[in-house]
Amino acid sequence: MKTIDVISRIGIFVGAGFLLTGCVDRSYKMIGRECPQVIKYEPPYGIIKQYLHSITLYEGYETRAHFDVMCMSEDMRTIYAALHSAKVGHDVHEHAAFLAQQIEEGKERITLYVLAQVSDSSHISLSDKQSAWSLFITTASGKKCTPLSIKEIELEPEIRALFGHRYIPFKKSYKMQFAAVDLAGRPYIGVDEVATLSLAGPGMSGVIEWIQRPTHEHNATGQLLVRQGDGTIGEEIAKIAQPKERDEDYYW
Repeated sequence: MKTIDVISRIGIFVGAGFLLTGCVDRSYKMIGRECPQVIKYEPPYGIIKQYLHSITLYEGYETRAHFDVMCMSEDMRTIYAALHSAKVGHDVHEHAAFLAQQIEEGKERITLYVLAQVSDSSHISLSDKQSAWSLFITTASGKKCTPLSIKEIELEPEIRALFGHRYIPFKKSYKMQFAAVDLAGRPYIGVDEVATLSLAGPGMSGVIEWIQRPTHEHNATGQLLVRQGDGTIGEEIAKIAQPKERDEDYYW
């Protein structure tokens, strides 16, 4: 009897397993029919990782501040322009004009987007004159560049997408702009030069470094992600995007 009872129970479990598998199979098929899925494409994380950095600053074991900083290089502006054009439905000419506007702006201004969490009861905003923390850039030649403007803003959806999981609503969002060239018209940050962003509080500081990379090979003619032929911007993004599993560092 015991043997028959055991066999019966095994049969019930096996049958339940087959039933569950069939339900899961049918549910996946149903999702596509009943819940139309978005057309999903990922931006090229290999490029984004070069210009998106995070730093948490501690005093002992106490967190003093956390910053996520995105530098809008020419490649980053190109990706942003592609995401924006895909979202609003730009045609080829509108996208090219918007991209040209972004590239031209980048020649005049170094733009940083910053997400900040500051553990200081007196801190109000990085845009406040009495802010608990200040940010400034040091160039490879030792030149110190302070912001021309600091604005606390609501990030555009495209910029939030580039920040990925780092964007959380309770972090404050800022747009900072610095002069890109000196009075003689020479760029403060040259290609392959290391730029340092200092994050300084009262009696404490941290730094983030990035290298101004040459324009990405896909952007050699300034046409990265521009629609070509019958292709869509999404397809162009897919061509240069790297699989997520190969870019785990981006998600930390």
